[in-house]
Parts: sequence; C-alpha cells; structure tokens
Amino acid sequence: MASIMGCCKLLLLTLALLAHKQPSFAFTPCHYHASASRGCSTSLSMGLFDGIAKAFSNSDFKAQDQRVGASHILIKGDDSDQVLGTIKNLMGEIQARAGEGDEPLSRVFGELARRESQCPSKDKGGDLGMFAKGAMVKEFDLALFPDDAALEPQAGNIIGPVITDFGAHIIFVTKRDVNKDQVEEKLARND
Repeated sequence: MASIMGCCKLLLLTLALLAHKQPSFAFTPCHYHASASRGCSTSLSMGLFDGIAKAFSNSDFKAQDQRVGASHILIKGDDSDQVLGTIKNLMGEIQARAGEGDEPLSRVFGELARRESQCPSKDKGGDLGMFAKGAMVKEFDLALFPDDAALEPQAGNIIGPVITDFGAHIIFVTKRDVNKDQVEEKLARND
C-alpha cells in the first residue's frame, strides 16, 4: 500500500512539474488593442523546426549583394621604384591611347595586360571575372568595396596602383552588380 501511495505521489509531482514547465513549442497570438496602431506579429518556436529553419537560412547571402567585374595588370619586383615607374608608364600609355577616345579602354587595357602583366590572368587580358567582397585580397576589397558607397569605383574606372603582397596592380573596373543572387558563385567555389 505504501508503494502505491509513493507511486501516486511521484506521478502527481511529475504532472505538477510538467504543468509548470515551458512547452517545447509555443504559439504566441497577437491580441488586438484598439489603442494600438502598430502591426501584430506572431512567433512560432518549435525547437527542432527552428534548427531546420536555420539550416536553410544562409548568412553568406546578403540582401545587398555587391559584386564587381575587374581586370588587372600585376607588376612584381623587389625594387619598388622600378615597379612604380612601370605602373606610371603603363598608366600614361593607357591615358595616351584611350584617354582621347582613339581606342576603346577595354581593348587598350587588355592588350597591355597581355603584354605587361605578371599574373596568369594576362592570357585573358587580365580578366578576373565577377567577384564579391572578400573573394580577393584585403587591398582589392578596400579599393573596390570602400565603406562609403559614394567612393565605389564605377564600371570604366581605372584604379591604381594598388599594392598587395603579390605586387602592384592597376585595376580596371569592367562591371558592377548590386542585389544579384550569389548561388552560382557559391556553388562554383565548392566550399
């Protein structure tokens, strides 16, 4: 008889604890108040389902996805005066040939990249393709994705010299896209 009483007390105690415990899922309805003019929001929390929802939300994809298309000319060397002299001469040649409108800037830049660049991309006229912030070295990000949107170089602009651990670069902005989906880029990286 005492063991039955003990089991009943244990059962009642367990039920009492369960009644006061937070449920594993909850729906919070919105109560309408005539004085409240703001909108109503509801929340649904289901533990397991929250984890599944987080798995499908990807923080790598941003609402303001910014990507840029660029080509570059890389000049390497230990003598910084010589490297910067070469950059200055190349910038002068770009200005002389394309600045007056005699030749298209993209053709002039591509030709100089094939002739002078010390990067494997020279075979493609220095074309680096489209990329997002964080895909290139920090110095590229600072030049192409500055914090102040008013300072962003637009398509057709040339930036340089940009000094990195690889050398000195002249960068030609070929395209700028905003609010594009990164799914293809993410899949292409296979990470």
